[in-house]
Amino acid sequence: MISAQDLLRQAVRDRGPLEDIFEQQAGQGYYDDALATARVITSSPPHHENELSGWIEELIKVRAENGDIQGAKEMIKKFSGSALGARGPDATREIARIQVDTGDLRGALETGVSPADANEVMEEFGNQEIAHGDFDGALKTSEQVNERSAYNLFYALGGALRERDEPQRLHELASHMTDPKRTAEFLDAARFTLSPGVEVRSVQATPCDIAWVDANTGKFAEAYSLAQQDRCRYSDTAIKQFATDPDEAERELRTSGDAGDTSIGLAYMSEAAAKKGDVANALRLLDSARQVSGKQAFCVDCVREIAWAWTLKGQPGVVLGWAHSLPIASQQRGYALLGIAQALGHARPK
Repeated sequence: MISAQDLLRQAVRDRGPLEDIFEQQAGQGYYDDALATARVITSSPPHHENELSGWIEELIKVRAENGDIQGAKEMIKKFSGSALGARGPDATREIARIQVDTGDLRGALETGVSPADANEVMEEFGNQEIAHGDFDGALKTSEQVNERSAYNLFYALGGALRERDEPQRLHELASHMTDPKRTAEFLDAARFTLSPGVEVRSVQATPCDIAWVDANTGKFAEAYSLAQQDRCRYSDTAIKQFATDPDEAERELRTSGDAGDTSIGLAYMSEAAAKKGDVANALRLLDSARQVSGKQAFCVDCVREIAWAWTLKGQPGVVLGWAHSLPIASQQRGYALLGIAQALGHARPK
């Protein structure tokens, strides 16, 4: 069986979505291939070769997110004098941020960031502590950063107390601090985000807006009635209904007098069916959408989702044959190959 790596390379040759292919190659650890794809992207209009540094920075970030911190650092060394250019410090900060996100503060501070960046690393760590409910830890961190970063943490902590409906904890937390100056700053700053002013505006809803709200709350009969009276898009309601009553949603959609809207709705239904693993229905709906619109070159996301779901059913050879039957010019073949590669390399496409 052809590998995910080979499929992604073939998708590049078949004019697939290069940016998505780059993302998948990087995510699956094919870093040399991802770099080659980035070079293809930046060598074609409207891109320019000087954009390559941004792609390399992104590649370094993904490599670090994959857990290969050392490999990411080595890439900075490899490209810092050439293709990465002035983006080296930015890439270094990204690695440090990722280390902070995984709880490795010491590693982040040892990554090689500047003193100013070290302050930002500490601030990010404080934000992580707030996100995890460690408010005392965040306040200790606030005493190790500069005043600007400390205020950022104080505002964030005040907002967290508001979201938890725990304003009474403000003075209790302040009593645990050791720096009197920072304690006063905390009490002053947190009050702003504890009780923010809220501006309320009234907006006149249109009938189509009301139909959309009705669809979102499961009032499908009312939504279709408004859609018919005011010529709103049937697809908006049908796509919502498809999640709970696919047969009725499709029947209602086909009563629309707008062929374009019907085609769009069927395509979205095809994508939704594929996400549920219902490949046969997804293929039927996609074919029906094409018949209604009279077009072949559309809904590449449907093609990718179908390829992904079909491959997960253990029939990659059959899916590959189907992918090769699709046209190259409309990118459908490239998206199908990408879907197969995603299924082989990851549990779900991003």
